[in-house]
Amino acid sequence: MSALQTLILPVLALAALGYLALAVFVARTSPRSIVGYFLFLIGMLVTGTLLSQNTNDLNLFGIGRVLAYFAGGFMPVAFYAVYRQYTEAPPNPLLFVALSVIPVTTTILAVTNSMHFAIWEPVYSDAGIEIKHLTDKPWFVRVHAPFAYGLFGLTVLAMASRLPSIAPAHRRTVMLLIACAVTPFAASIANVFLGVGDRDAPVLALSLAALFPLFVYAALRLRVYEFSPVAYQTLFDHVRDPIVVLDKYERIICANRRAAEMLGHSEQALLGRLLWEEFPDARGLLKRAIEMDMTQTLMLENSTAYEMSAAPLIDHAGRTRGTVVVFRDVTERRKAQAKLANSEHLVRTLIETSSNGILRFGPDKSGDSREFRCIYANRAADSFIDYGPGELVGAPLKDLEQLAPNDLIEHFANHELSATIMSFEAEGREKDSWLRIVAEPLGEDFSVTVIDISERKRDEDRMLEDALRDPLTGVFNRRGFEQQATVCIRRESRAAVLYFDLNDFKHVNDEYGHQAGDALLKAFANRLQHCLRSADVIGRLGGDEFAIVLPSVSPDEAMGIAGRFVSTASEPYIIQGTEILCDASVGVALMPHHGEDLWHLISVADQAMYSAKTGARDGEGSDAAEVAIAS
Repeated sequence: MSALQTLILPVLALAALGYLALAVFVARTSPRSIVGYFLFLIGMLVTGTLLSQNTNDLNLFGIGRVLAYFAGGFMPVAFYAVYRQYTEAPPNPLLFVALSVIPVTTTILAVTNSMHFAIWEPVYSDAGIEIKHLTDKPWFVRVHAPFAYGLFGLTVLAMASRLPSIAPAHRRTVMLLIACAVTPFAASIANVFLGVGDRDAPVLALSLAALFPLFVYAALRLRVYEFSPVAYQTLFDHVRDPIVVLDKYERIICANRRAAEMLGHSEQALLGRLLWEEFPDARGLLKRAIEMDMTQTLMLENSTAYEMSAAPLIDHAGRTRGTVVVFRDVTERRKAQAKLANSEHLVRTLIETSSNGILRFGPDKSGDSREFRCIYANRAADSFIDYGPGELVGAPLKDLEQLAPNDLIEHFANHELSATIMSFEAEGREKDSWLRIVAEPLGEDFSVTVIDISERKRDEDRMLEDALRDPLTGVFNRRGFEQQATVCIRRESRAAVLYFDLNDFKHVNDEYGHQAGDALLKAFANRLQHCLRSADVIGRLGGDEFAIVLPSVSPDEAMGIAGRFVSTASEPYIIQGTEILCDASVGVALMPHHGEDLWHLISVADQAMYSAKTGARDGEGSDAAEVAIAS
């Protein structure tokens, strides 16, 4: 092995590691950029050349050749994708699939080369494994090479043709990319097809190794994987405002698409003409815009209004070469402003006559940054706030108690919260009155809207009350009883739970009808309510079953009250003109003796009530027989 060949191997090894490391860095820094894939393919090509260079191991040689052909086939595709990403939209995925057909086929042929030798044919010599020259193989000469070199060449030409329309700040980067592509491209063509140099030398890999510092510079310094140059003409034509460029004689030298539409001619027809040559007033406005550096308003004959601003066009030497004129269509904005001006009086009237209180507060510039003062209040605001009539303007927020001032100050003095809306309820100045306070930012100020929600709150309370009441008897239903009774027994150390049942209720329903049964239930519930204390809780659990919670009673007191309930229930009922007798049975459970959970106590009382009803059926014949306390 010659000294030159000995030097080639470490150079290729360093270049391969460098390109692969650079590819990983770019891929991690900018995952969406195709540059990382392009660098990876270069690293694969150099690695493949390194593995197949001066080796006697046929397997290692084959692996190197496969990597080299794989990378060499896909590098033009990746470079084309880089070009499209930089200058236009990325190509259609179907185009990528079509462009990948030949590289994929080449890779498959390389992997299976030992079966047909269509890509290379190994020749053994003292120097190691050599291959017949690539130009001896039809697939390379007629398919692979024309595709790879052709696509590379077309991409380079297309990128070079875009240079004039690319921003100057980006041209150096694009030119560097072109140089990095053309150099190995030209060296490989000269070696393979023109016979320049040693045909067996790895010219392409060595040229890429030599260019490694330039790729490092492009990636790390120029950050080529991040920028996306935009063509001047594309940007110019897609600006929504009309733009016209004039030379120093006020002749049109450039006009974008919107300007051509505004002037009613194509850009080609406008070139060389004087701007507004048939509209002297517009020329005067343009002159004033240039001299005073101010926006001027221009009205065209079609009632379209434009704001016109002009700026000198200065070259690199500081000389004025012309003028850039920018127009902005403000027709709709002026119409909106006119409508707003016409409706301003209406808006003020609506605010002043609103039944809601509307106030505006601003920071007190002369004092603490947490101080706010009222700077506006409509007439209705006085009726909500307990303050001197007509004296709200200028009043400090902290003195307006009905507005919950501390909450408002904490919110709007906090820079993180001051840009958000807050809403809460507060008590009004009158008893049982409620206000909804809605505060929202207005720049440095904030507005407060005060809404009387007293009636709504009363309606909500009534609806809640109705939802918890039995519609027939008026006592709590099962849900309401559970809520109220649970609260009752939790705050007491002792209590009694009574469970009632009407003994002959089914007989009443069967003999007198359901209307009579409903009337009996209402009368029974009314008798129970008249016997209760204010702290007691009664509820209808379903059918003819009722439950009562007696807080703070002893066992004897509970039994006495239960007996009184039974006696009251046993008195005759006059229903639909008929005297009806319907006794009741009751079971008693005690807290904490029988437990502290409401439904457990009800279950215990239910069992006791069943015992009482059984005793009454056995003919014991006394109220006591219809009252039973759980054992």
